[in-house]
Amino acid sequence: MSIIDYLSKEEYINHVKDKEDGHWTKDTIDIRWDYHYRTIELIKASGVSDSKKVLEMGTMGVSCVKGGDTIDYEERWDFEGKNPTYVHDARITPWPVENKKYDIFVALRVFQHLVPAQPQAIKEAFRIAKKVLLVIPEKYENSIIPDSKGFSYKDFVATLDGIHPNVYFPTSFGSLFYWDTENPSHLDLETVMKNVKLVTVQKQKTKVPMTPKSKVKSLIKKIVRKLK
Repeated sequence: MSIIDYLSKEEYINHVKDKEDGHWTKDTIDIRWDYHYRTIELIKASGVSDSKKVLEMGTMGVSCVKGGDTIDYEERWDFEGKNPTYVHDARITPWPVENKKYDIFVALRVFQHLVPAQPQAIKEAFRIAKKVLLVIPEKYENSIIPDSKGFSYKDFVATLDGIHPNVYFPTSFGSLFYWDTENPSHLDLETVMKNVKLVTVQKQKTKVPMTPKSKVKSLIKKIVRKLK
């Protein structure tokens, strides 16, 4: 058994700087780390203890789990050291992976590129893994890859015959979906999230009682401002 070890923020930043190109750019370091961090925390919470029970797709050389398995294809998204466990185009199904081989399958901002096979791909993810974690824009346009498109909450529910994600929330770079295939949910989290109002509470400034000395200073300042 391989003990699981996770990507740290420092390692992530170093990876991104080393691989900076059209995908990894300095202006997206923080927003991309946001969903990587959330993903890592969810993997930890899922109870996975063996890195070889994690399969990540389209990592661009930055895996959330060190030493885990990966799946990628040859035609695009080259990066130094690219050596996936499975060399396969995810738009072609079935994938070359056994049923429920993995405890968790992860694909971060990949599924928008799997047109026209997005419905088939999510079903494959459910077939090969006990838990599925995706980050995908629900609306997406890319002039360089014009065939790409987002996949919405409603699209997933329709594809999965009424099954809802167990965890769902938007991030700054796409929505995060997490399903536990062994404990399917029918709770409409999209409606719940739409009705949640995030209120920023500003701290009230505490007024400090003025001393006679401070009152004099305040009065002098007012006189000076008037003279100006």
